[in-house]
Amino acid sequence: MSDPIYLASIYRLTAVNFWESAKILSASFATNSDDTPAKLTAIPFYFLVSHAAELLLKAALLKRGFPEGDLKKFDYRHNLDALVEELQKRGVSITSDTLQVIGHLHSQHQTHALRYTALVDDGQKTYMPPTPIVFSMLEELLLLTRISAQSL
Repeated sequence: MSDPIYLASIYRLTAVNFWESAKILSASFATNSDDTPAKLTAIPFYFLVSHAAELLLKAALLKRGFPEGDLKKFDYRHNLDALVEELQKRGVSITSDTLQVIGHLHSQHQTHALRYTALVDDGQKTYMPPTPIVFSMLEELLLLTRISAQSL
């Protein structure tokens, strides 16, 4: 694909689709008093959220001229921390709350624990923050993917 804005738009659309699916899931699981899930049946929600975050970060990078081919390199595939770092190198401000959520999601996203091993990972607690914090993070990342008519 040779049009980075087109690809960024596809990533953004797919991320929003995952996010909307996550909203549906979050409405169906029981939560504790602090809005964290009460059961591990919420794991699919966090998988969708993590992947939506990855796609939004990639869309934001493409919008800022990051080479499409580089996104496919091992250093960036499923690596939320590296994607955030590249955005920050380009002068993009990201709030500390969003950085904290992404930082905690990073390991389980990069290792695919949410897809495969979260139920059996010994000694590792699955990171499942309160849903309002997660949605706030996704809202911030979505804003980073806006397409401007004045500049890319």
